[in-house]
Formats: sequence, structure tokens, C-alpha cells
Amino acid sequence: MSDKNYQASVQLILKAAATGTPHHEVVLSLGSTPQYLIDHGFPEKELKINAATIDKAHFEHGITRNILERLGDVIASPKALYKSATVQSSAVVITLEQKNGSPILVPVHADKLIGRERFNVVASVYNKEASIEARWTAAGLLLWTK
Repeated sequence: MSDKNYQASVQLILKAAATGTPHHEVVLSLGSTPQYLIDHGFPEKELKINAATIDKAHFEHGITRNILERLGDVIASPKALYKSATVQSSAVVITLEQKNGSPILVPVHADKLIGRERFNVVASVYNKEASIEARWTAAGLLLWTK
């Protein structure tokens, strides 16, 4: 992806939040939904993320600005995909990126309404202990792996 407008928008969103004037209403495009998600039931819709999710990922979960700026590419080249155990019509992307030795996860909701249109939406970005993959695989949640 490497969309310079997306990268600049992430920088502005984080700067605004850091100065106490967050722009949580902003919704950014990450481009087309990757084929591996479409192959597992996601509609062929644009993939979106809202500013509140970007803020939370950075300021609460410690995900670096660099990873958030490259999020479209990070999601496009994952390590694995798991069915969500808790949210209907959702999946969790296990990325190749890590934070403190733990994989970064990206839950994605399929066909979610934003305004008057439906999109596939990144719900969060956070790291989780590496053992989560073995537990989810044992629970039968694995949909795809590289």
C-alpha cells in the first residue's frame, strides 16, 4: 500500500491526540480487502480503520507509529488468520510484526456499517503472548496460515 496520504493522516491523528484534541470521527482507508480475507468469507469491500482505533493502538497498546503507518501492508502479508471466538463475522489477523517478542494481532469485522455504507473494518491492533496461536489452533479457530 504505502499510501503517503494515509501515512500523513496517521501522523496527524496521533499528533492531535497527543495535544489533547483527538479526531476520533475520522475514518481512513487501508485499501482493498486482501484476497485471503475474501477467500474466508469477507465481502469485496474497502478495508477501513477509524482514528479512535489508531489512537488506542498507539497510546494504550503501544503499537509504534511506524507499524500503524504501514498497517495496510502489514495486514496484506500476514502470518495466519483465525476465526474470532467472540465476535460473529470477524477474524483475527496474526501479523509477522512483533512487539516485545509477541505477535501483533489485528481483529477485522466484516461488512460493518459506517455512516450509510458498509466496509470491512479493523477493530483493534494489539500484541498478545505468542502462546495464543497454539491455543487458538487447538480450539479449531485456525482458518489460514502462511
